[in-house]
Amino acid sequence: MKIAGVVPTMHDGRTIQGSMSLQAIQEQLSKVGEIYPTIPRTIAFADASQEHQPLALYNSRNPAVKILNEIAKKIEALP
Repeated sequence: MKIAGVVPTMHDGRTIQGSMSLQAIQEQLSKVGEIYPTIPRTIAFADASQEHQPLALYNSRNPAVKILNEIAKKIEALP
């Protein structure tokens, strides 16, 4: 079995714990697969879910949408 990669979610780079967790993920899991860009912690996901919409439709300008699109393109390009 192959793993396409790891997507760290709910990341908060403003805290020491968030930075330490991301560093641990990168050190431990980069051997298994690519570490994709982190998805920031944002209430926008909950807001979109409450409206029964994907974030890209609910708020297409949210920075997380751009990150998710980048990850999707990388995964689509996998052999």
